[in-house]
This record gives sequence, structure tokens and C-alpha cells, in this order.
Amino acid sequence: MNPHIFREYDIRGTYPDELNEKTVGLLGNALGAYYREKGAKRISLGQDCRLSSPDLAAWLSRALVASGMEIVDIGTVPTPVLYFSIHHLRVDGGIQITGSHNPPAFNGFKICLGEMSVYGEEIQKIRKIAESGDFIAGNGKVGKTDVRAAYIDYVTGNIQLGSVKRKVVVDGGNGTGGPVGTEIYRRLGFET
Repeated sequence: MNPHIFREYDIRGTYPDELNEKTVGLLGNALGAYYREKGAKRISLGQDCRLSSPDLAAWLSRALVASGMEIVDIGTVPTPVLYFSIHHLRVDGGIQITGSHNPPAFNGFKICLGEMSVYGEEIQKIRKIAESGDFIAGNGKVGKTDVRAAYIDYVTGNIQLGSVKRKVVVDGGNGTGGPVGTEIYRRLGFET
């Protein structure tokens, strides 16, 4: 596993050279051990719409389950929906599979413990667990939950715009934000 994929704020590399079934499996085992050592047992898992994301989600989930983690798969969602799901579902953390603003060959993992992002030295602790092979075995499980409607309700319930009629064009740029954003604008009374 290339140590440079462990960045300051996320774990990120190219698919399939750096992020493949073997490396993502090791990463999932390391994340499972990390979470379990921190007392976390149940996390949300979201993904963006990059072509590599379903493979990464399957490989990561398999390893996390083998580590005794319970995964709540929230599907293809924008990163803010993953953050919302942690609070809404009362889980112990979350992982968003996303290439963010990087070129198409890249993908990666944004990690949360509780409602806080994992970064810096904590990311390096995960790397050290992966390198040492000091994993924890268990019998976890995967369930699926759609939190998009709850997220849209939350956002639209907390915005007051007044009575001015507005028109807006939504261009999600082939990203996961398009469908959620369009529905938020529609519910707020915008013509989209």
C-alpha cells in the first residue's frame, strides 16, 4: 500500500493502481480496527457517482463487516448528506467515498468519527494499523437506508426565502448534488 494515499484530510489515490480490491480491503480492515478501538460500531457509508465508487464501496464494506462493523449504506449522495446522516441516524461515524474535485482517475475516502472529521495524525494512525496488520475480527452487517428525503426536509425546513418568485438553473456537473439540489430548489418554490 502506497503510504502517500494517506493525506492530511482524507485517504485518496488512483483507481485501480493505488485503490484496488487488495488495498481497499486492507484499508477497510484498518478502519474497522480504528473504529472499534475508539468504541465505534455502527457507521454510515455514502459514495459519489464516479465509476469506481461502487467497487470501492463493496470492497470497503466487506472488510468493515469482517471487522465487526455495522454499515448503514446510504447510497449515492453528496458529501453533506453523509455528514447529515451521522447525526440523523445516530451512528458512530461515517465514510464518504469521493474523488471530490480531483481528476476522474482519483477516488478516496473522507472519514468521520462521531460528527468530527478524521484528519492529520488520526489518518496516520489508520495507515499504521494497515501497515502492521493489527486488525480486529468480527461479524458485522450491512443495511441500506435512504436519507435524502430527510436531508431535503431538514434543509428546506430551515430556510425562509419570502414570497419573491425565483428561477434557477441547476447544473450538477455530473455530480451527486444535481438531483438533491434540484429538489431543494423546487421545494423552496424556485422554478428550475
